[in-house]
Amino acid sequence: MRQVAQNVRTGEITVADVPSPALRGPGVLVATSFSVLSPGTERAAVELGQATLLGKALRRPDQVRKVLESLRREGFASTMRKVRDRLDADRPLGYSCSGIVLESRDAHFSPGELVACAGTDSATHAEINFIPRNLCARVPEGVPPDQAAFAALGAIALHALRLGEPALGEDVAVIGLGLVGLILAQALRAAGCRVTGFDLRPDRLDAASRVGVDRVSVASPEALTGHSHRGGDFDRVFVCAASRSAEPVELAVDAARDRARIIIVGDVRTDFPRNACYEKELSIVYARSYGPGRYDPAYEEQGHDYPPAYVPWTAQRNMEAFLDLILRRQIDLAPLITHRLSVSEAARAYEIISSGEPSLGVVIEYPGAEPVRCSTIVLRPREPRRAGSLGVSWIGAGSYAVTSLLPCVSGDARVRFLQVANARGLSARRVADQFKFASCSTDPAALFAEPDCDAVFISCPHSGHAALVTAALQSGKCVYVEKPLCISLAQLDSLEAAWASHPLPVVVGFNRRWAPATAAVREFLAAGAREPLGIRYIVQAGVLPPDHWLSDPAEGGRIAGEACHFVDWCMAIAGAPLDRVFASIRGVAPNEALVATLEFSRGSQASIIYEPVHAHGLPKERIEISCGSRIAVIEDFRSVTFHSPSGRKRAFFRGKGQREMLAAVLDAFVVGRSPLPFAEGVASTRATLKLLESGSSGFPVSFPASL
Repeated sequence: MRQVAQNVRTGEITVADVPSPALRGPGVLVATSFSVLSPGTERAAVELGQATLLGKALRRPDQVRKVLESLRREGFASTMRKVRDRLDADRPLGYSCSGIVLESRDAHFSPGELVACAGTDSATHAEINFIPRNLCARVPEGVPPDQAAFAALGAIALHALRLGEPALGEDVAVIGLGLVGLILAQALRAAGCRVTGFDLRPDRLDAASRVGVDRVSVASPEALTGHSHRGGDFDRVFVCAASRSAEPVELAVDAARDRARIIIVGDVRTDFPRNACYEKELSIVYARSYGPGRYDPAYEEQGHDYPPAYVPWTAQRNMEAFLDLILRRQIDLAPLITHRLSVSEAARAYEIISSGEPSLGVVIEYPGAEPVRCSTIVLRPREPRRAGSLGVSWIGAGSYAVTSLLPCVSGDARVRFLQVANARGLSARRVADQFKFASCSTDPAALFAEPDCDAVFISCPHSGHAALVTAALQSGKCVYVEKPLCISLAQLDSLEAAWASHPLPVVVGFNRRWAPATAAVREFLAAGAREPLGIRYIVQAGVLPPDHWLSDPAEGGRIAGEACHFVDWCMAIAGAPLDRVFASIRGVAPNEALVATLEFSRGSQASIIYEPVHAHGLPKERIEISCGSRIAVIEDFRSVTFHSPSGRKRAFFRGKGQREMLAAVLDAFVVGRSPLPFAEGVASTRATLKLLESGSSGFPVSFPASL
């Protein structure tokens, strides 16, 4: 299928041929009929993409801070790989469309129905879209499909209106008469307000007059002359302009009467004059997107609605209300549609909104016939099987796979890349092109059915690991799976049963045990007396944002997903069975803290302190290992300080073991073997999950002697 995308580095707009999406949760697959460009949001995104690296940095200082922090903690090479990956990515575009339901995983929607859709991170300028059920609204009979495609923009306008709380008969100003501003102005009139629209462009003032706005005026301080000595006469002022200047908010302050409310809707600089706001005792409110539920994974991805009695106007219900206003002819969008182009002309559509050419609603049209649903695309001839080679397919095309795993595997001449699968087809296509996979897909089942595939590498979100490993084993493939192996004890038991029936090589990506620094510590300790080890592993993991994907309980949390690394490392160094674990856990996902103790059968003991904090100047990971008179101190696996009776020595290393681990995996997989017993990955996973159990109960957990 065709999807519109923008290259982050160059800003170039392309129409890519990508695999069609699959149903991946509660929602629907929609064959797009129309999608709408947002002149504000999408123009800003295009301009950012077309800016120089310096221009991008100046507009996104938050990203610059992240790069500097990564440089300090991970070094130049790792940081540059991440930056290049971000810049070389193709970003899907769009967030408002309409179309016909092809397939549904929700009882509220049936195939063949016309629906309006709002996008999240997957965008909507594509022939087929997966839409979560709470971002989809049935289009009433009588609403034209091209106007229904404006539903996400309409929801933005209605959410802003509700935050403004206008009352019947109030005087209201709308500053910025783009698409959202003109929709909002009509909705305010429908609510019984007297509306004045302000803009700098004559064509938009004319459009406002044509859709019935009561008064229009050029946006300037002179437009307010004749008003009271304190400034304006407006009870509510909605700022819908997109501008790097503070002039729109300054005009809003001048236009507002005493104790008025200003609602910021557009992407505008908000340097409010403090004295003027204080003298008028103004209230300032920021409107965020479509309404309640936006940016909440439980609402958007898992399909959990909010009770109408407590949250009457969610994002979905705002979309439905907007469609009802169109049906009642209280909002007229026909005069606002200035351009119609086919999806093949998408680059021209973005040129229109970014060049200053007069425009409002730029609508992209899609072919009337149902698009061909193809979850796998063949891109190039596959390399023929040869002696000593390994046919590799890959599931998951995220940043870690692209920057840390695939470069290590792609350099091995024995590897024949067959297929890469990813939930989002655009990412699958990019990775396939970058690493020369023969095909790309959104359907992992296609990989398992491939007879030429010898090994499957899994690096997708944690919730999918257990099922994918099981499917790979049942299809007779060797498996490399990124940590964690699974996220529950029930999944672990099921995996053990699957492996018992299909005892093929399975390796979990616990790379730190393979790191050069780890090898040096093993050698150092082996030169001393054989005594129990004392291990103190301190991790400053940093704070994750609330909307991070690990905040989703379905993904198992941060301890199961990351702290398992440190548990595995301690178990590998101790080299003895576990007797008992105890843990204390505090905090809320995704920023839980863990203090854990691991006791081993030969007297060794490890303590792990995992904190979701970050202190400048301190390493993310610091490990102290003592064995009799010998002590080794690892800092971020980049340096090790060795203390022994003969003195002190410091050595420096590169990498956390990914390259060494994957080299060993490929060497073993080529001959149908595993570099490690599957039981070791199982033991580390079970220990981590038992730590969670101990942290929940407050009691230690003992292990049978066989572990």
